[in-house]
Amino acid sequence: MEKYFFLKRDALRPTGEQRLLTKPFYHSANTIYARFDEWKDIEKFYFIPLYLEMTYCINGIVAEMAPDPVWLGSFVRCTLKNPELFQYQCPQCGKTVLPYRYVGSPLSGVVHLEGRCNCGWKGFESVSGWRLRATALRDQIEGDKFRHTKCRLLHPAFKAATINELLDSLKQDEEA
Repeated sequence: MEKYFFLKRDALRPTGEQRLLTKPFYHSANTIYARFDEWKDIEKFYFIPLYLEMTYCINGIVAEMAPDPVWLGSFVRCTLKNPELFQYQCPQCGKTVLPYRYVGSPLSGVVHLEGRCNCGWKGFESVSGWRLRATALRDQIEGDKFRHTKCRLLHPAFKAATINELLDSLKQDEEA
C-alpha cells in the first residue's frame, strides 16, 4: 500500500514561506495541544498544513515519516492518542512533553521527538521505533482523509486557516 511506502525519489522540499507558516507551531505547540478540544471540530483549524520536514535523505532518496504537509489536527491527535509513542518526560521537571516535531533515521530506527516543556526546557528525546511511529502517524492521516474529502465536497471554497489565525481565535475565546 502506498501509505506505507516511506521512500520517495526527488521529493520536493517545503518552500521558505511554507516553513515560516509552520514556525509558529513550534513556539505555541503547548497551547495548541492544551486546547485541542476547543478547535478539533473546526475544519479550517484541523486541516492547517504543517511542513515539518520529517525526512531523512539516503543517497538522493528521501525517507519520510509522513509526506508534507501534515495536517495540524492529525499530528496533534496522533500525539495525544499514542502517548507511549510520542510523549516523554522532561529531564528538568519530570512533566510530560508533547513534541512539535519528530525526525529520525529509518536506517538506525532512532526518532528524535523535539519539544518544549512548560518549565522552559527545550530539546529532544531519542527513542527507537522509527517505522512504528511513522506508521501511527500515517494511519492517523489516512483516517482523516475521509473527513478532509467530505469537507472539500461540502465546501468547495474551503481554505485552511494558519497557525496564527488559530492562536488569535483561541486568544479571543480566552478574553470573552
